[in-house]
Amino acid sequence: MVNKNIFAALGMVIYLLSVVACKTDKLVPEATESNKSINGTWIIASATQNGLELMNLPNGMTHLADFKITFTDGKYTIENPVPFMVATNGQYKFNDPQYPFDISLTADGSQTPVKSTFLTPTVNGDKRITLTFSPGCDKNLYKYTLKRTN
Repeated sequence: MVNKNIFAALGMVIYLLSVVACKTDKLVPEATESNKSINGTWIIASATQNGLELMNLPNGMTHLADFKITFTDGKYTIENPVPFMVATNGQYKFNDPQYPFDISLTADGSQTPVKSTFLTPTVNGDKRITLTFSPGCDKNLYKYTLKRTN
């Protein structure tokens, strides 16, 4: 009889310990990623067409260095247009504000956004933006890497 009481008490202790042991604690607080900001003025650091670097061509595309795009809170403005996704100012939008992999630019007066992949590599400690797009002819694939000027 005493053995049954000891086993019952021991069983109850094991049960209580297992219930308490199953409690999960959050060791890492939940962190939310902030929305990505590209506000500022950007210039072309590198430009390729079908894998060929355009900025270093002799007598080539030196005008690419004059291109500027300024992003400000969902809008963009373009200075010195070059072959690009869009030709005029407008609005931009990410596919995901926290983890963007695509950016869409919609020129003022247009209903159709133009989409590009969106990468943000870091080069020598500076954030860059890499856009890959085809403006018109799908046989020409442009890849622009932009760097911030301010």
